[in-house]
Amino acid sequence: MTKTLLLLIGLLCSQIVQAQSFEEVCASTNTNGTVVQCTFFNDTLYATGFFDVICGQQVGYIAKWENEEWKPAPISISDPGHALKVINGKMYIARYEESIDSNWVYVYDGNSMEKVGAGIYLTTASGFSQLPNIYDIVEYDGNLIACGEFDRVGDEEIQGIMQWDGSGWAPLGDGLDGNIQGTAQVMFPHQMLVYNSELYVAGNFRYAGGVEVNGIAKWDGTTWTNIGAGFNNTVYSMIVFNDELIVGGSFTESDGNTLNRIAKWNGNSWEALSFGFTPASSNDFTFVHTLKIIDDELYIGGGLKEITFSNNTSVSCNGIVSYSGTQLNTFMGGVPNNDIEAICKLEDGRLVIGGGVFGSGYTGITQLNTSVVRHHIDKTVTISPNPFEASIAVEAPVGAKGYEVINELGVVVKSGQFEPMINLALPAGLYFLRLIYEDGTFSSHKMIKQ
Repeated sequence: MTKTLLLLIGLLCSQIVQAQSFEEVCASTNTNGTVVQCTFFNDTLYATGFFDVICGQQVGYIAKWENEEWKPAPISISDPGHALKVINGKMYIARYEESIDSNWVYVYDGNSMEKVGAGIYLTTASGFSQLPNIYDIVEYDGNLIACGEFDRVGDEEIQGIMQWDGSGWAPLGDGLDGNIQGTAQVMFPHQMLVYNSELYVAGNFRYAGGVEVNGIAKWDGTTWTNIGAGFNNTVYSMIVFNDELIVGGSFTESDGNTLNRIAKWNGNSWEALSFGFTPASSNDFTFVHTLKIIDDELYIGGGLKEITFSNNTSVSCNGIVSYSGTQLNTFMGGVPNNDIEAICKLEDGRLVIGGGVFGSGYTGITQLNTSVVRHHIDKTVTISPNPFEASIAVEAPVGAKGYEVINELGVVVKSGQFEPMINLALPAGLYFLRLIYEDGTFSSHKMIKQ
């Protein structure tokens, strides 16, 4: 039976733009692990992650950007880093621990680095991620707050989150416990955010202070409370954008509402944005890792392969997109074969990103706000049949002048002048038909070859 897929590219108030793509930094040299986070401290950009070699240079899991290249920082740590946070003129370092022993929060004042208070321990430590790891550090109510995978600090039982009052670490209520049902048995408190005088914590924990929260909770200084029903999988990041609390992660559902790795809080429940992120193939692990605001735009980084809109149409992406509130920018398709986690803007206006996958790191750079090509969202295109076997019939608006057929890897496999019948002798798989219009815009449409 012939199937016709009516693709309506219409992201309500939004549209896709394609800004200049990224140029890989030191593409010919080795970076041996994922770049996880970057931040400015004393006018210098620092980065940390799972690498101890970056751009061919040996470093101690922390690098600095200098003279258009990554160099060893003046400080180092003995295990991978997860977060760099500047608080009250000092840079605090959250570190992974690659053994079952102890771990510490570190602080660097620009001259020397030292440990902060007692070490953390995980008495049930048994393997990767089930180790005494520290994931994030923030300031809340005048105190330093750190969260991670631990159940003891020094000799005191403290579960997953702790506060430093200037002399020692203390618990926040009964802390965090458990894991979201059906997920790995780790709490994984990944990020914190101070919003409306309350401390928000996101991760994979099931309980906060004994209250079921499923990946996200808030602390008002005395009590833990949930935020709706929470999620069915890990929450990695949170941000307040356009006065809305937005979260990202690997979740796909909250209280029966379908979500695609990104959601916003409407005051009563978690709801989908007009777009989300879905796998482009069955082998993809799709997740939003980083949410960051730069120049009033929301930058989204992670294991991103495909943007799916509320009308079930899709556009390919790789690793990073930005969202202005009315437009999505995929940076000419992003960075194939890399998950993007670190996102920072240099003082000269360029954007630096970092990430990687499977023991291989990546950093890239681009100039913002240049070479923008607009993607039409109001063009209705009909492709039939879809899935197709040998050819497709295309009904397109007046003004379509050319086309490209692009495979899952972003390679153009066929192109030419627009015609209403296109013969496609292609292997089975997922493809995108890009129609190019006389006004310089284009539209993208997903197709499946049987």
